Amino acid sequence: MLLYKGIGTDHCEHEDLIDFLNYVFNMNGFDSGFYRLLPKLYRPQFRPEDHNYIVTEDGKLRAAVGAYPIEMSVMGEKLTAVGIGNVAVHPFHRSKGYMKDCMKLALDDAVRAGADFAVLGGRRQRYSYFGFEPAGTCGSFTLNRDNLRHCFGSADNTSGYTARLLAAQDVAALADIDALVRTRSSHPVRPADRLFDVLSTWESRVCAVYAPDGAFAGYFIAGKNGVGVIEIGCANETHGPGVVRACHAFMGKDEISLSVPTHDALLFDFLSDICEGCSLVHTESYNVFHYEKVVRACLSLRSQTDPLCDGCVTLEIDGFAGVEKLRIAVQNGIPSVTAHDGDCDLHLTHRQAMGALFGLLPAPRRALSAPVRSWLPLPLFVPDVDND
Repeated sequence: MLLYKGIGTDHCEHEDLIDFLNYVFNMNGFDSGFYRLLPKLYRPQFRPEDHNYIVTEDGKLRAAVGAYPIEMSVMGEKLTAVGIGNVAVHPFHRSKGYMKDCMKLALDDAVRAGADFAVLGGRRQRYSYFGFEPAGTCGSFTLNRDNLRHCFGSADNTSGYTARLLAAQDVAALADIDALVRTRSSHPVRPADRLFDVLSTWESRVCAVYAPDGAFAGYFIAGKNGVGVIEIGCANETHGPGVVRACHAFMGKDEISLSVPTHDALLFDFLSDICEGCSLVHTESYNVFHYEKVVRACLSLRSQTDPLCDGCVTLEIDGFAGVEKLRIAVQNGIPSVTAHDGDCDLHLTHRQAMGALFGLLPAPRRALSAPVRSWLPLPLFVPDVDND
């Protein structure tokens, strides 16, 4: 068995990797496959082989784990991450520890390279062994025709707002969407040469919404199943109702679901006021490597949407990437997160810290004071189409 970091054709040809992944995930490469589902990563020119950790036996691929770069801007702070994807082991070569070896090498390299966190989707306990815990708080709203009829007098009248399905050649509309996304206090930094591919991840449909006067009013991304909206945004508060109603009309269903992160106060509050219901959910699993930096950015983001009670706590965290001691405080509503070199109020394992700081469930926070609990969970969140 030979374990490699993916370095292109020296150890792993592009077509060999794609064929292997399609085989392991039961896709035929034509009407299903990695080119179709994730063009942002697997097109030949993007060289996914350079971002994979692979195991070979006698020159043949037996396992692969992808670790793809993600960049987030949170309150002006650049956070770098890796998205873990295409975790694959040949069905005849499982239970040999190949996945564990690839994951360990991928995460060790991410820590050495200075990444701030990692994110992935998958079974909770399977990836908890590697430091991942559920996080990424998001509201999942249900909106139906009755909601629109009672709130706006009609379920079908969009007040002149229209949604237009976009293609890769709609460069101006895509640029409008990117410009809107970049105005948010927390947003992904999406490469311009992959923008449409990113927005259409998992065969999603990208739509721009226009006001009656033709001005760009917002956008939404409809998931493959045709019912769920996995991302939505409006240019300003005035356009909110029109964007949501045009979105519902485009989807053509009696009831749809819309995912909105808790820190998007404009849409979160609007949908809270009109929708049939809402549940708070974790979006993915996260592994924070640099607590000080990530907590500072996310607590600052939280302060933009919620007044913070004054308080202070010192934590010693036995983190995935090493021990960190932090002083987390709010004074006169202004948060600060700094390194701490003295005794701490509380010692947390990595798993406890992830749950207490970023998870929805209250149990990990019960040892904290009431003011500190009121700050949590922190809004660490990577949009669905940016996860790998």
